[in-house]
Amino acid sequence: MNLASALLKQILELQDSETWGSVYKHYLPPEYHSLYTQIEKHSSTFSKLPTIEDLKLSIRDAQTRDKVFALEAIEVDVEPYMLLEYIKNEYAQREILGSLEEYIDKSVSFEDAEESLAQLHQIVMDVEDKIELETTEESMQRIDLFESEEDLAKYIALGLNSEYDNEIKFTPKDLILVGGKRGSGKSITGANLANNVYSSGKSAIYFTIEMDSRQTLQRICSIATSIPFSRLKQKNLSMTEWLTLAKWWAGRFMESGPVLEEYIDHRNYGDFHKKLTTTCILDPARQIHVVYEPGLTLAKIRTEVDKKIKGDMDLGLIVIDYLNQVKRSASPIRGAGGQYDWTEQIEVSKALKSMAQEYEVPVFAPYQIDASGEARFSKGILDACDAAFTIDGHTQEDGCITFNCVKMRNAAETSFTSEMNWETLQIGPESAFTPEEKEEAEHKTGEPIDDME
Repeated sequence: MNLASALLKQILELQDSETWGSVYKHYLPPEYHSLYTQIEKHSSTFSKLPTIEDLKLSIRDAQTRDKVFALEAIEVDVEPYMLLEYIKNEYAQREILGSLEEYIDKSVSFEDAEESLAQLHQIVMDVEDKIELETTEESMQRIDLFESEEDLAKYIALGLNSEYDNEIKFTPKDLILVGGKRGSGKSITGANLANNVYSSGKSAIYFTIEMDSRQTLQRICSIATSIPFSRLKQKNLSMTEWLTLAKWWAGRFMESGPVLEEYIDHRNYGDFHKKLTTTCILDPARQIHVVYEPGLTLAKIRTEVDKKIKGDMDLGLIVIDYLNQVKRSASPIRGAGGQYDWTEQIEVSKALKSMAQEYEVPVFAPYQIDASGEARFSKGILDACDAAFTIDGHTQEDGCITFNCVKMRNAAETSFTSEMNWETLQIGPESAFTPEEKEEAEHKTGEPIDDME
């Protein structure tokens, strides 16, 4: 007797359709695939599992029919769901060992440490895709109707609009998507969210595909310090702005007070930066960590998040800039059209939602929209998310940005418009009129409207 035969015998004997619904053909050894097909065919035709007698009468292939007679002779007294768990464990071990052997044969002598870790994460993800993993269910006797104060403290506000934040916050397991056309402010929104989380005392990991780490940090710094982005890039700052910048930069490092005090005396930012980075260490718990990776994969994201969480980072947000360019795997999947294929993007969206649930950290990701305002390639990428918005950046002269809610899982679909400072890239937190609302208000009052008052 083996596990596969014991499982099939118990499922048929007990007519356990619930367990059968969780059995996949690839869990079983190849010699049982034909029998699996016959059982599935009968179930689809008659809407019930066959008995052993049914299979004896319907199967014409001699080898498959012999398997049925062998099942009948088996004596087993184990619940089917337990046998299924044993088979899944056995299958997972076979797959992992096989993948590791292939990896060692082909790659281990040619890859550096980072590539090796990413490849190992990819192996885990590939096996996860093949196995249905169930989370432990809450006991209906012990479940509490309300979340604990500790869990409620993990909720985050977007920080883009004070009025909106008073009404809606997001759980640490949410996937939040923001769609927009090129130049509408998708990446700027991600930079604002990262800064807001950092300002609240937590860390943010920002994965960037198109802009490098320095450009991303410059944007976040401009938002945090209110220093115009164009002048920050060119190092064209006033004495007051240099001090503001130094204070913000020093805040990223532990025990940086003495170095900052020295800067206030000598005002040489180059010397300040050199001493800060050579004598102080980055705060491991509270940080904005930027990862620039043009070929970003799901395995790379997991690798970086795992490293930072194990390094005691108090992670409050994961930003993926942006969803349409993330790849499931560094190696092309046969038959898939790459990251621009709609099936690939749906799977990436599902994986990002799973990460939010697994790590209990909200995930934010921009996505592209077409001329009609729909998600490019596939609306299906919105299926897994908990909230989705599309951006209307209006014009820079309008000084506002609108987030139109197109999906909200656990609240009303509420849109909002915030002030937008295109010089410092800061969104909100004050509300603003859209150009249409302002025009309508001015028409009614006969007076120019400058704000929401």
